[in-house]
Amino acid sequence: MCESNDLLPKATESPPKKRTASIESRYQSELKKLQRLTKDAIPDEKRSAVLPLMSNIAFLKVKLDEARRELMHESIFTEYDNGGGQSGVREHPGFSAYNKLFTTFSRGIKQLTDMMPSGSTAGDALIDYINETRFGG
Repeated sequence: MCESNDLLPKATESPPKKRTASIESRYQSELKKLQRLTKDAIPDEKRSAVLPLMSNIAFLKVKLDEARRELMHESIFTEYDNGGGQSGVREHPGFSAYNKLFTTFSRGIKQLTDMMPSGSTAGDALIDYINETRFGG
């Protein structure tokens, strides 16, 4: 008789504590960076509404950086064989996921910049933040 733990996929196991702590510290670092960049540019009355957005942007930034590292040495295309005689080449699913993450990340940054006064230096700093994410700076 097998135990119920034998039926669970490996993905349900907790990640190593060191990796989790590292990801959490990177997330906290990105969140603080965003808060610092927007501190004087977003009016106080909008600040509380913006905090969840900044939290999500920080999360996306960490995941984008992680995905970029994983995909760096992968091909954009991957071969497949569905076992039913159909095979071919398709887009690597990781690249599709990365593009979706980046689109969501960019929209979040746009929402932040739209809350800032035009010509704000913080807006320029957020553009640099996007470029850092896009180009791995």
